[in-house]
Amino acid sequence: MSPFNGGFYTHPDFPTDNTSGLVTITGEQPPTLRWVFLDAQTHEVRWGSRPDSEGHVCGPFDWTKDEQRLTLDGWEGWLAVRLPDDEAGTGFWRLYFDLNDDGADLPVGAQGLEIVLKRVAAEA
Repeated sequence: MSPFNGGFYTHPDFPTDNTSGLVTITGEQPPTLRWVFLDAQTHEVRWGSRPDSEGHVCGPFDWTKDEQRLTLDGWEGWLAVRLPDDEAGTGFWRLYFDLNDDGADLPVGAQGLEIVLKRVAAEA
């Protein structure tokens, strides 16, 4: 499990009173605010600058009704994916989202596991 340092933020692709975008603070020096988005072609979750996110799925991100798990576009379609070209046995998995409920169009030979993104409060 990897900690996430981020939160919901007003995104310019949605109405002005929204908090449908998702941002993260990177480990770069100085720390930088980056948008979290779904690559429109590959369905891999990525992060980058505002221009990097253009043309991709930038939300709406939200919580489940019990506010315990993260959703995108109203549902939990998260997948942990190991691609055929990733080094076998290194424990490296990528985060994807099954936007169309069709297996995320993963490449032949990819391993995919359905997962949930659970909210865990950070210790102060």
